Amino acid sequence: MERYEKRGYLLEKFRLFHLRTAEAPGVDMHYHEFCKVLLLVSGGGSYLVEGQRYSLRPGDAVLIGSRCVHKPELAADRPYERIIIYIDPEFLRQSSTPDCQLESCFAGGPVLRLKEPQRKRLFDMAAELEKEMDAAKYGHDIASSALLLRLMVQLLRDIRRTDAQNPLPVLPENSRVRDMMRYLDSHLEEDINISDLADQFYISKFHMMRLFRRETGYTVYEYLSQRRLLHARMLMEGGMRATEACYRSGFRSYSSFTRSYSKHFGSTPTGRVDAAHRRAEDYE
Repeated sequence: MERYEKRGYLLEKFRLFHLRTAEAPGVDMHYHEFCKVLLLVSGGGSYLVEGQRYSLRPGDAVLIGSRCVHKPELAADRPYERIIIYIDPEFLRQSSTPDCQLESCFAGGPVLRLKEPQRKRLFDMAAELEKEMDAAKYGHDIASSALLLRLMVQLLRDIRRTDAQNPLPVLPENSRVRDMMRYLDSHLEEDINISDLADQFYISKFHMMRLFRRETGYTVYEYLSQRRLLHARMLMEGGMRATEACYRSGFRSYSSFTRSYSKHFGSTPTGRVDAAHRRAEDYE
């Protein structure tokens, strides 16, 4: 199974970058321990998120949750300007209320497309946050935290708007493959047999395997294994023991789970994340 690189670390509660580059960076598939909000000021192209590709337009917000595997694929012929905010998920959890769970901002579609008034308001709020963080005035840490939380609440309000758009992925184009991915995501604990999966979707096994790989870049088993590993990690973060998380995520052998987990994340399931590997990078 392919191993995805963990990029960056974050020592602060959050960090903001406003970046302008003449060309898009070349970045491989990777994930972060932190959440990421990207506001696209200029440029275009697409973002590959968990095997699905989304087209981007200036003004789009890209919402990437912790440990979500992703890769920017921006057009090389246009200037690329973006505001990136890296956020510690624990800060979001501690700042949430029962009625407003801030981390749920990353639970829906990864791209949010708003109408002009809402888009301008969101970008103005990000600019205000950037200005406060750069000024370093007395109490700027408290003021910056308040501005970030206000921005996150606004994002959640915008997500709930009836006229907000969550653009569908352009890949997989095939609706059957998208249905397969949703089916796999909702049956992680079960034994998945390739032949049975093909029968479930009325397609020949070999055609299904070729189609899935062509549309997603993964084999069925690679995709399923990745989703199980990410699910297991989420369960362990919630306090579940590694052995229970292993079997609750569909693995039938703890030893094979440990090997796959170590290969994928670069640490054992019971290993601790070293702070020296949590620096936020500014190359996306």
